[in-house]
Amino acid sequence: MRILAHRGNRLHVAENTRMALISAYTAGADVLEFDVQLTKDGELVVSHDATTERLTGDPRPIIDTDLADLRKLNVSKTFKPRGSDDFSYRPPGRKRDEIERFGPLLDLLPPDAEKLIELKSDSSLTTGRRDEFVTPFLDELARRHLLDSTVVYSKDPDNLRLVRQLAPEVRIAAFDWELDDAGQRDLLVELDADGLVVEVGSLLDGAGGLTDHARALERLYEERSLRVGAIVYVRRPRDGGTVQGKADVFTPEEYEALRGLPFVWSLATDSMLDVEEYTRSSEVMVDEPFDGTKEDTDHFAFGYAKANEYCHVFQDDGVHVAIKEYEEKRPKPKGDVERRLQALEEQLWYAMKTWPFYSGGGLGLLDAIDGDFSAEVDYVASRVGQATTLEMAVVNANPSAHQPPWNEDGTPRLPTSMRAKSIFFDPHGAPPFVGSEHDEDDGYRINSNLGTDYDNNQWGRPVGNGKALSGRLRLERRGPYFSAYFRNDATPGDDEATTGLATDWVCCGVVRNDSMNPQVYLRCVGKRWRQEREDDPHAYYPIVPVEFVFKNLKVTRFFD
Repeated sequence: MRILAHRGNRLHVAENTRMALISAYTAGADVLEFDVQLTKDGELVVSHDATTERLTGDPRPIIDTDLADLRKLNVSKTFKPRGSDDFSYRPPGRKRDEIERFGPLLDLLPPDAEKLIELKSDSSLTTGRRDEFVTPFLDELARRHLLDSTVVYSKDPDNLRLVRQLAPEVRIAAFDWELDDAGQRDLLVELDADGLVVEVGSLLDGAGGLTDHARALERLYEERSLRVGAIVYVRRPRDGGTVQGKADVFTPEEYEALRGLPFVWSLATDSMLDVEEYTRSSEVMVDEPFDGTKEDTDHFAFGYAKANEYCHVFQDDGVHVAIKEYEEKRPKPKGDVERRLQALEEQLWYAMKTWPFYSGGGLGLLDAIDGDFSAEVDYVASRVGQATTLEMAVVNANPSAHQPPWNEDGTPRLPTSMRAKSIFFDPHGAPPFVGSEHDEDDGYRINSNLGTDYDNNQWGRPVGNGKALSGRLRLERRGPYFSAYFRNDATPGDDEATTGLATDWVCCGVVRNDSMNPQVYLRCVGKRWRQEREDDPHAYYPIVPVEFVFKNLKVTRFFD
């Protein structure tokens, strides 16, 4: 039995987007389910509803709207994670999340994930445009050699008839759970369908046993040698929930009752994270709170991004990256020669990456993480702002030698020697890498690098409230695909720091990175630096002191 992600990981990011679908894959989904519709100008887009009102607040019928106008709308505008009614996915003024185009989306999805696609009846039942809808849809699949790895269903039976006529290798599923057993059987046989979309309540009785309907479908599956069988959805009572709809997530009992049955092809969920514990084979590799003051040097190394006296990394009920206020020790230049010498000195800083105002460091996991995994860590920051950031990331390079935090006399051991620094402990350093980060005061995002040059670093667009002072970061890997998440703690702070926090996991980015080794090494790091102002490139933001604390690191490995 396959685990099916219903419109992607839709409880953690806007549904039917590339982030929803790829994050569902990294969280273990076997099948990615999404919906396709036709626009006024004949383009194929990915959307469940006939209009854009529920997701964007703008009530435009998709069939009557050109693609260019649809892509001016923000499909994450109304997204709210559970328990966070005042949450805003993209901070005000940020670039919108556009409706996905069907063909380009297919190019981004993992090729080994099966696709279940609904051809929406809103595009065909009364429009007279069925052929214009179905034929290009099949052409997009054929161009990418996806016809035999896709299952198609629709509430418009004529869509399925046309699919069967034009591409008999495509598996189709009948959809009408309002019919009785006889009606469903007749529809399935009449369409020569490979499966039937059903609701979990029609298969399981109150005691968790199979209903008569389930037994009838099981016999039909065997008699007709169906290529699919039952595609099972979960529909909970609609008596509440967020704008996105109430969570439809199967229970452990439903999973156990259905997973050994050959006629059940898939079981759907709105959240892969909710079902991960009982649907994926896993082991906890690391579960470290960092209690007390004694560091575990058998498994962790502390280190520094730059060699200067401003940063101190130590353990004290958490791993602290304490960066004190920068003290400018150079005298003001008195003449042209001194100004030129200081300018030359700054150029050397940039060439050698030895800026005295750039300080940071953190911890590295000495044990390599092999294969698919999820990693989580709690963080607290003493302040957030431009030119400060923290991240949890994986890199190909292993950590450099542990730097003891204290001298023999008990004073802090600060990184004054070049041997005490390593780009492994530098946020955004030691490429290639992939990470989940709190980006200054802009929000949360994914970061990555596919090569070896620091200047090739890539960042996703910020998500959520970047003023939050604490939270938990999550990073997932499945093959070459990675997803970054965050959630917040409601810690004391000013209004900006406690408004619109995400109390549930929110996906803040996905990326494919084929340059990462099968074995990678994890770091939790923070830094402070000098940054030019956007309004005046010759001026800088203040170089501020900051302290980051990392706690409760957990790494889980997953197995096929």
